[in-house]
Amino acid sequence: MFDLDGTLYDKRGLAGRVVRRLWWCLPLLAAERLARRNAHYVQFASEEEFFGAFFATMARGHWWSAGIAAQWYNHVYMPTMIAMIRKYHHPRPEVMAILDECRERGLQMAIYSDYGAVIEKLEALGIDPSLFELKISAPELGALKPSEPCARRVIEMLQADPKTTLFVGDRDEKDGASARNVGARFLLIEN
Repeated sequence: MFDLDGTLYDKRGLAGRVVRRLWWCLPLLAAERLARRNAHYVQFASEEEFFGAFFATMARGHWWSAGIAAQWYNHVYMPTMIAMIRKYHHPRPEVMAILDECRERGLQMAIYSDYGAVIEKLEALGIDPSLFELKISAPELGALKPSEPCARRVIEMLQADPKTTLFVGDRDEKDGASARNVGARFLLIEN
């Protein structure tokens, strides 16, 4: 089970590049960060409920509506992030070696991300999405990492045994906690 951002590639510099590209909407960028911080440890029943609350939080106290926040996030912010990944970031060689080894051994692999656009990001990195049996983001399951119900749902979707599952990620407080929440092992990828 692989995290994507910061794990499959070194994301250092990505935030600065996105901010420089989207300088004209700094208030929206700040609202997105705040909404993301507020969404941690809150479980919703669905992706729709998660993003409804997320975009409502982004709009609270600002001139824009939740609908405008959603349009900006989906049609400006995420495409800009993907473009910056495509232009400036590359897969980590050591992670690619791990992916190759897993494929050669016939191991089941999945992507479990805290952000959306999983397939688009894999393609931007030049990684074949078909390497992974499951490609999903935590918000699709109603929360952000380290949500225990979301991590359990991913394990169930894979029909995997947590005891034989390895989570690979760059953040112990999110990826590692997700693994511990379901009784799986964790491998920390550091810069």
